[in-house]
Amino acid sequence: MIIAKLSLGLCVMCRILIVIWLYILGVAPVLAGAWLRDEGSGFASATSTLRNSNGVWSTEIGYYADFGLTARLSFGVDLNDNDNLSGHALVFARVPLSRLTRQYHLAAELALGGAHYRNAWQPMRKLTLSYGRTFESNRGYGWVAVDGIYETRGTHSEPILKLDATIGLSDPDHLRPLLQLETAKISDQPLFYAITPALQIPLTQESILLIGVEHRVSNHRSLGFKLGVWHRF
Repeated sequence: MIIAKLSLGLCVMCRILIVIWLYILGVAPVLAGAWLRDEGSGFASATSTLRNSNGVWSTEIGYYADFGLTARLSFGVDLNDNDNLSGHALVFARVPLSRLTRQYHLAAELALGGAHYRNAWQPMRKLTLSYGRTFESNRGYGWVAVDGIYETRGTHSEPILKLDATIGLSDPDHLRPLLQLETAKISDQPLFYAITPALQIPLTQESILLIGVEHRVSNHRSLGFKLGVWHRF
């Protein structure tokens, strides 16, 4: 009951934060995963996805933020809501496992909170192992991130195994394309996946507008139009 009330409050906060965030930035990596924030610095993103599945439209909103508490500990929140049908509210902590070189990073993240379906809330736990590296190409500097995720919801449900990958360019002298692949697998269920090609458009030195198209295959196929803002502070 306590988790449900806390999660519901966080989900309401999710909508409020996104509206405020988009208003401040004047809009209707920036890296995470294996990269930790420098002590005293942070990152926040707000996204909205308009999705069509078999002629039915829905809107999904998300808010993500993390902050470097120390050089070896980042703390943050991950909030999501899909037309009040489903969503989650999580807090997480990320620590480095190793730093192989200046280009390669490895980190672990533990997230706790709640998830809901039709406002029926249940505990949610997520453990993530992240690998990231930067690279230089003919089109400028870029980065690759791979996340392996073990997720559980409730007390008796099957665990969800996820593998996500993102590659993007960050050179200021070129266009900044980004490609994201998300996959999820539950025992005795087909593989769910989503592919999102997107474009990063600099707004200021610290802010980026993200525009993308998402093709998702789960129980139904859907096409989504994604708009987001990333900001470092």
